[in-house]
Amino acid sequence: MSGQVVFGNNYFSRQKDEAKVWRYLDRGAHLILLAPRRAGKTSLLRRLEQQPKDGYVFLYVMVQSCTTEHDFYKQALEHLYDSDFVNNLNKFAQKGKDFITNVFSNIDKFEIASTGIKLNNKEHRLTYQDLINVIKALKLNGKLIVVFDEYPDVIETIHNNQGHEAVSNFMKNTRTLCQDMSLGELVQFVFTGSIGLDSIAHRLQLTNLINDREKLTLSPLNENEAHAFIKFLIQKNNSPILIDKKTANYLLKKIEWLMPYYIEILWERLEDYCYDHDKQTPSQQDVDAAYEQLFHQAYRSNFIHWAERLKRFENLERQLAKALLHKLSAEGELTLNEVFNICQEEKYQNINHHYVMDCLEHDGYLFESQPKVYRFTSPILKDWWNRYTDRTL
Repeated sequence: MSGQVVFGNNYFSRQKDEAKVWRYLDRGAHLILLAPRRAGKTSLLRRLEQQPKDGYVFLYVMVQSCTTEHDFYKQALEHLYDSDFVNNLNKFAQKGKDFITNVFSNIDKFEIASTGIKLNNKEHRLTYQDLINVIKALKLNGKLIVVFDEYPDVIETIHNNQGHEAVSNFMKNTRTLCQDMSLGELVQFVFTGSIGLDSIAHRLQLTNLINDREKLTLSPLNENEAHAFIKFLIQKNNSPILIDKKTANYLLKKIEWLMPYYIEILWERLEDYCYDHDKQTPSQQDVDAAYEQLFHQAYRSNFIHWAERLKRFENLERQLAKALLHKLSAEGELTLNEVFNICQEEKYQNINHHYVMDCLEHDGYLFESQPKVYRFTSPILKDWWNRYTDRTL
């Protein structure tokens, strides 16, 4: 099913992106891996977790729901006792749940209950130092890779709920994790998110707290990879549909931004259309009909995350983003001068224009197609914007 994290044989290998991550991990770097929603970053990281290189074991932690620094470190520590990590650790070092239990039992602050890890003192607020102590106690003969997925969401939540000082302290402490020399041979950290971390840090004037990490992005598929992905979908779904290269090229041109998710949602609609009309070999006209189905009521949820992201802007920021995207959808492209002119309208003059543009780029709405010229990343997104943005936002 498109949009879900995929595992095992359902995963289409992103070999260049996987190799890029490993190249930087092998150098000992801590990473920031950012990509828009539905770009496949979580599936890629779970793949690396399941099939690591020799000498590495992964701890994957989804932190999106964390609202405090304490929650963040509690989530990380609890995942050390999770079955996924225990299985990974057992494959890596033949150490299982009993080993993890002993590690926590030997640290004064923790006790082991039937449901997992508990604090002896419920009033204690966990910090980065607690995570450091546990990592050192593991004494692994290899490198632990800790993945904090949706880390920027935690920054945004802490800032909104507790203010600038709290989020500054939180970011300083996660930076300390990366800079602690005693951890260098033990652990590396990967911070990922669907929100532009650079954008948030710039807005909060805290960019100095993330500049010690290598920043990586996921690339769209090239044309050959995109054709291979269509074949992969046919095999995965055991589909009887036969698509010739010319029609496949036409399908890909309808998408342009060749992220697997967008290829898959159009392919699914094409499959449905062919089944409904007893067709085995689709034509370009069938692709057009399937494309129109993308925007039917039943499938509109495929795009809801685009609207949700803009709703996270403050009111005038959201108005500016809408004005820029409306202009872009009408004109097809916008020059940097045209962007500047819109931003200089009186009601937008007190807004951080760079933050809004950075978010639109990082979140996958638009890209710089040539120097100082912007376009929608995909005709699909542009068509959704034209049809539904006014009723959605």
